[in-house]
Amino acid sequence: MEEFVSRFNHRGAAEQGWLQEVYGTVCHTLLPLAAPGVSVERLADAVVERVRTVTSSSQSLPVSYRCVCVSELICRQRTPCFSSLTWSTNQYREWAKEAEQVLPNHKALPRTSLLLIGFLCDGRSSGQCDGFWRVRDATGSVRCEILKSSPLWLGTLMLFPTWNYIPQDAPGPGKKAEGFLELIGSPICVTPEPTVFDSGGTLGEVTGVKKMAKLLRQRGSGGMCVCVCGEVSVVCPLLVIGGKSFFCFVLVEEDVSVPVLVTDPACVYWRQCVCVAQCVCVSALRVCSVRGWAGHRVLSVTPQSRLHSCPRARDPGDTHTHSQTGTHSNTHTSSNKPTQENTHTPSGSDSHSQLIVGTHNLDTPPKRDTPPEQDTPPERDTHLMRDTPLEQDTPLERDTPLQRDSEEGVVQVDVGPAHPVYPVRRKLSKIISYWGRITSVLNEEAGLYEIDGKVGLCLAYQPPKNWGGGVLRPGAEIEVHNVHFLFRPSPFGPDVLLCSCLRSSISVMSFSPLSSKVTSMRSDSPLLCYLLERNLDVSEYLWLSYCYTALRSRFSPRWVCSERVCVVAGRVLQCVLQHDEEREEKRDIYKEMLQDPHTCPLSQYRVNSPSVALWSVRELCDWMETESWACLSLSSLLPSSAPYLTRAELNPLLSWSAHVTTLQGRSRSVLLVGVVQLSSSRAALKLVDQTAAVDCVCVKAQTEDQNTTISTSWIGCLVCVPVCTLVMERFMKTDFPSWKHLDQPRYITHRHSRVYIQVCVDDLHILSPSAAMTTVLRDGVREEGMKDGERSCPPERRGGTGGAGGGMESAGSGSDDSSGELHPPGQRKRRREEEEEERNAGDPSDLSRHGNDPRADESSPVPFDPCVSLLFRLDMKQGVAFRNVQMSNEAQGLALSFVAKATCLGNAQRWDTDPRNRRVEERERGGVTEMELQFVDSCVRWFPLLQPGSVYRLTVRHTQDVSVLSGRSVPVKGGVTLLSSPSLFIQPEWRIHTVTPSSTAQPHIPGLMTVSQVLSSSCASDIVSFYGVISQRITLQNEMGRTPAIQSLIDIKDGSVEGGLRVRLTVQDTEAPDRSLQVYLDLSRTPYTHGLIPGATVHLLHVQRRVSVVRNVYCWSLPISCVTVTGLGSVKPRPPPPLVHLGTWTLARAEHSIVGQVTGHVVCVLFLRLQWVCSFCGSVYRQATCTRTSPPCDSTSAVFQAEAKVAIEDGTGEAQVWFSSETVAKLLLLAVPEWEGLQRHVRAKGHLRVYARARSMVCDTHPDDPLVRYLCCLCSSSTICRQVTLTCKLRSHKPENAQLRNMSRGDREFITKFPLPLHLNCTELHTHARSDTHTRAVTHTRAQ
Repeated sequence: MEEFVSRFNHRGAAEQGWLQEVYGTVCHTLLPLAAPGVSVERLADAVVERVRTVTSSSQSLPVSYRCVCVSELICRQRTPCFSSLTWSTNQYREWAKEAEQVLPNHKALPRTSLLLIGFLCDGRSSGQCDGFWRVRDATGSVRCEILKSSPLWLGTLMLFPTWNYIPQDAPGPGKKAEGFLELIGSPICVTPEPTVFDSGGTLGEVTGVKKMAKLLRQRGSGGMCVCVCGEVSVVCPLLVIGGKSFFCFVLVEEDVSVPVLVTDPACVYWRQCVCVAQCVCVSALRVCSVRGWAGHRVLSVTPQSRLHSCPRARDPGDTHTHSQTGTHSNTHTSSNKPTQENTHTPSGSDSHSQLIVGTHNLDTPPKRDTPPEQDTPPERDTHLMRDTPLEQDTPLERDTPLQRDSEEGVVQVDVGPAHPVYPVRRKLSKIISYWGRITSVLNEEAGLYEIDGKVGLCLAYQPPKNWGGGVLRPGAEIEVHNVHFLFRPSPFGPDVLLCSCLRSSISVMSFSPLSSKVTSMRSDSPLLCYLLERNLDVSEYLWLSYCYTALRSRFSPRWVCSERVCVVAGRVLQCVLQHDEEREEKRDIYKEMLQDPHTCPLSQYRVNSPSVALWSVRELCDWMETESWACLSLSSLLPSSAPYLTRAELNPLLSWSAHVTTLQGRSRSVLLVGVVQLSSSRAALKLVDQTAAVDCVCVKAQTEDQNTTISTSWIGCLVCVPVCTLVMERFMKTDFPSWKHLDQPRYITHRHSRVYIQVCVDDLHILSPSAAMTTVLRDGVREEGMKDGERSCPPERRGGTGGAGGGMESAGSGSDDSSGELHPPGQRKRRREEEEEERNAGDPSDLSRHGNDPRADESSPVPFDPCVSLLFRLDMKQGVAFRNVQMSNEAQGLALSFVAKATCLGNAQRWDTDPRNRRVEERERGGVTEMELQFVDSCVRWFPLLQPGSVYRLTVRHTQDVSVLSGRSVPVKGGVTLLSSPSLFIQPEWRIHTVTPSSTAQPHIPGLMTVSQVLSSSCASDIVSFYGVISQRITLQNEMGRTPAIQSLIDIKDGSVEGGLRVRLTVQDTEAPDRSLQVYLDLSRTPYTHGLIPGATVHLLHVQRRVSVVRNVYCWSLPISCVTVTGLGSVKPRPPPPLVHLGTWTLARAEHSIVGQVTGHVVCVLFLRLQWVCSFCGSVYRQATCTRTSPPCDSTSAVFQAEAKVAIEDGTGEAQVWFSSETVAKLLLLAVPEWEGLQRHVRAKGHLRVYARARSMVCDTHPDDPLVRYLCCLCSSSTICRQVTLTCKLRSHKPENAQLRNMSRGDREFITKFPLPLHLNCTELHTHARSDTHTRAVTHTRAQ
């Protein structure tokens, strides 16, 4: 070193120190790899000389730059950086500013002063044949990417003046983190002679492509060696099959092409040197045939082959059209716009290539020609070469404007605004080339990028290591060749998509100057493996990647481990597709890469399909909250009598309403995925993900046994919900004076909504089952197999017998699983491997490890975990309510609870492991005893899963003490026993499982009454249980001064209770819709019950049956009452009311029907009252003021009301019928203008009443008033006293004694008791009248 430094004595101390550092670096890192005989002084002189040449400074040395070896760069440089020997500080600042202006959301690479020197080599130096170039010294090697490369550089000591270093995270656990270099400028050779290079022999005779193509078609050409020169038209990615790496490229001359197969390990590095539009000459090529491409011959390299670049016939830079209109700085590269492609294509993984047909083994063909196989591409492939699509509107001709270069095929895309979703149709793709800048990485794992902010790039159909290994960062300029142009293949991706196949190539024209995070690409990416296994088309793959990203953010790692997310996404895709189309099992790589016309999975694609959106629970809840109020129309909530309602009558009708829709009822279908769990505070089911939770009303399909509660095995299952009903219940507090003020929102004082979903379990698709559901599915397969005569099959063919996997996958993963069929024998091994992987990954346990899940820590079997269990049948359960619960001698106080009566079918049993829901064993059965189960606080979560008549197993883990499951009587003072039956308080950590009883122990299901049976007079019970369909729901007004004493305690229960809510349900018979009764429910002290909307089938248990004074039967809820929604649907249309004779109705009023149709004659009008009343206080309203004086009322709002009472007879009896405001106009046969004019005349008087006296109509006030005379004449006319058909119902009134009247017959007098007439309310009037002209004429004549 002293001799070397002494030559620079004229230098300063700083420069001499820098020279010593350079000498040490050369001695330790470069000399061990240099050619033999090269001294360290000579090598150090060469390095210093090259550095001075690069910096263009012979007077000074770059002392600010520190020499760095490869190992130090990898280990210590953990942030991306940029280094350049040739740039000044001002140049760097301008470059960084310009780069950040192009993509404002990114920062430029920070600059560092590092001097890097090393040998360029390929992967063989490290024992790999992956096609990567590397920078190597004695400390190690690092992968590098080069814009322009030459075969002459390999093995040469180089100085790298300008480069980027991008560190990468470790690709997996146990692997070390690495990075890669981006060599921006061309490397500079330090020593003129290469250390390792074999120039090969002379080229000899060069053959053109046209002549070579003729030779390949001739017999006897096999085995000959040739030298071919031509232009590169196709460069295929590097593939690895059977552990051997190879790639192909195609040479072209005019319209003739010849394929070249590169399989020799010494030539694989050519992949970095060959690019499209480059003219090359390849020597020592051998004519061979490929086993996977029978009937065709190709050229294959040999160990003696060499690659030489030839002068271009034309400059492709003259024909390229850049997709950007702006300019880029040329200071980042050391040359003009690159013309060579640098598609960094390391070898694909074995897992990627094992599913591709073909082998690269080459055979010399025999002397005679072998007839080609019948693998001619189909007719649609020949259409592709003529650019003829399947439809007349091609993507290039109609969907989007394009600017095409006639020679190179490079296009500039101008994407228009977003368009609505089109119907599903198929199109043929176009093959183009494109040049642009990467602006975003959409999904690196899926191989999705964005170019120029408007064009998508999909690289998934190539091996992942051909994606540039992290070079494709935002800001990089790339050129893609032979890619497929697709327009709107998916609504969840860019409108314009460029998709690469095995014939496409990607060249980096300029490295990104921006700093961005880069992760190492996994060679076994689950998305790519699934793509190859199922041979998805591009539309399906884009949807799969969209689904994968959504599921990973919503369920991983809380419920689904990251390794299983793609499996779940694939099952969701199967649910979306519904039917799996026939697909080719594998891709033929040689046809895809080499054959003309070109055919591949991207040749044909579907437009905007699948179009199903995958919503999170939060998105669903937010949309439902917004939609519930956006679609609200207050006028639609009111009846036709709304103009005649006062404030007290109007506002209660607006207090509650419901809006019901479906997931499919939108412009784009929506799919929902979530985990089924229990809510402890609401005593309800819920569907959850990591964004939110939504309450769920889940029912089973209607069955004859009335057992409609779902099984406990559904808890913890990850499910897909393709079909469900979205319910939005709206609660409002309003103070509208009248219906005219409905358009003024200021009268709405408070509003809130409750949103939830209704779903049938038959519509759920299981994506990942819980451990209990796995047992159910396994038992179902076993039973199905035994029915099919498979009792003699081995256990593994019937779905397995043990473990959480149980040999079964999700019930929603395909048709085989959902139907319980077995997998084909060829798939059994793969299925078992997947199940074992699922168990090892902890998928079922991940689904249940949630703090609020009652099945937490139970889905993953734990060996030798002792527990005890008790088998019981549920006989009855009460409703959930806030009660004072006494768990010991000291009262606990008010708590949410319910009580269930059960029959223990045996004694408590000990287990070594948790039995969960396995089949009942003989030892569990024994003596039958009755017991009361107390569910308090969080234990009420079991309420929606408990069905009277079903059998359950209660388990307590981590104990062998069976006494914990023995019921005890609760003593009180005086030695009195509080309960007659033993009581057992359920603990929060205990578990309940639905079990399937054996045939000898059929469950006892208590019978429920129908609505007709409850209405029947033979029903003698005061407490009844029945079922029916809700046809109407009305919110009752709060009683004045009625405030629950426990309201302050209920309000703290997270809004699960609606304070002061009392409703009236009209429940109709499921078989006889004309039979209905009213049920009054007090929901102010219970958790709000979802699903009580018109159309729902409900079970009402333990309600009180009452009879009104007019013999109307209705029901009233009690503290023990239980309301359960068991079915979904719509209200059945009520049939026309039956025709009833008044005489029959009078004798047996409520025993027949409370609504009927009557045809009779109007005898007379008993009275008619017309008035304007104050909408606030109900007093008479005259002119513009309210007549109330004590206290005075200053209301300015009034409504018109009318009431009439007429006598009607039909020959069998007589009845008095009341007509309300909306039917009085029909009774008087007044048209709308006449009715409105009558209201104006009455407003001046405020109140007017005419009534019958003898045979005429009179009025107590203003008898001579023209209006009074008109009304009296009208009511007495034959126009009113006519035949009518009415729909009536019984009128409620207080009971009165029969009237006693004196009757005389001749000279005798009698006192006779006359029964009260039948009182009816008219709900609809069907008038049998004369023509309107005649009616008006008669009315006008009588008025005069």
